[in-house]
Amino acid sequence: MLKIKNFSVEQIFLNKIDLEDRTYVFSYPKREKFLKDSIQKFGLLTPPILFLSSEKTKYIIIDGEGRILAYRSLGLKSIPSCIITGYTSKELLLISLESNLFRSLNLVEKAEFIKRALNFFSIEEILEILPKLGFSKNYIWIEFLQNINKLEDEFKNLLVLEKLNPKITQILAKLNKFEREEFLELLKKLNLSFSEQKDILEKLLDLKKRNNLNDLLSEELKKILEEKDFNKRKKEFLNKLKEFYYIHYFSKLREISPVVEKFKAKNINLDFVPYFEKKEINIQFKGKNMEEISKKIEFLTKNQKDIKYILEKI
Repeated sequence: MLKIKNFSVEQIFLNKIDLEDRTYVFSYPKREKFLKDSIQKFGLLTPPILFLSSEKTKYIIIDGEGRILAYRSLGLKSIPSCIITGYTSKELLLISLESNLFRSLNLVEKAEFIKRALNFFSIEEILEILPKLGFSKNYIWIEFLQNINKLEDEFKNLLVLEKLNPKITQILAKLNKFEREEFLELLKKLNLSFSEQKDILEKLLDLKKRNNLNDLLSEELKKILEEKDFNKRKKEFLNKLKEFYYIHYFSKLREISPVVEKFKAKNINLDFVPYFEKKEINIQFKGKNMEEISKKIEFLTKNQKDIKYILEKI
């Protein structure tokens, strides 16, 4: 672990700090609003860390961007700061990381850190840093975090709020911008669980490829998203998507439904293996006595052609 050396604490005017340079800052979202109230109540508990290189006329933020922005929004002109000198870019980024490990970094911040680290470190060096971010030393995690960086802020915000399944970020990163916008609209309209997000996205992509569609969503699915009632909208969307995806299953189901209803009218239920993956029928009925049971067996025997018809169709 790096130890801070060659530092001094000075009162620095805010206009001398470069607020645009985020070379070493990876907070997401910016933490100004979280720290403003704290500073008003308790003052500045920890000075930000600033660096002034020989090429720069302004101080670069290494740690404490949120505190500096909070000071600015409070109308303050200067802030006590820890000024460090004599560090390489690699060391400055590591100091920034160590300064933030006291809190739980969200997934987007970890991705932002990796984006910056790739500017200064080799892949082998980044693999050694990954455990500090909670990942094993495997290149797959670098790729995973890089893909998060390809997403728009709307998706990053959902990740921070834990409303987007991290497992689908790798799929989203491969979509074009318009396809991501379509899926984002879907997320807003349906409030999907993590498992639903993954299942629906995979089905939509499969349908797009299977039917050679231009868009991720068909016009019929888009129209359903316009339904004002949330519960009805989600139910209709999921049902229609299943109907599109399992087209052969629903086609067969429509054909046999009249026969199934015929048996159901006699309190005989015909159940099937999901999506007719096997040619099997589970026949269920209840009987209070042998007479009732005999009548139902007799009905099944008289209508065995219907049973044969169903088996042929499925």
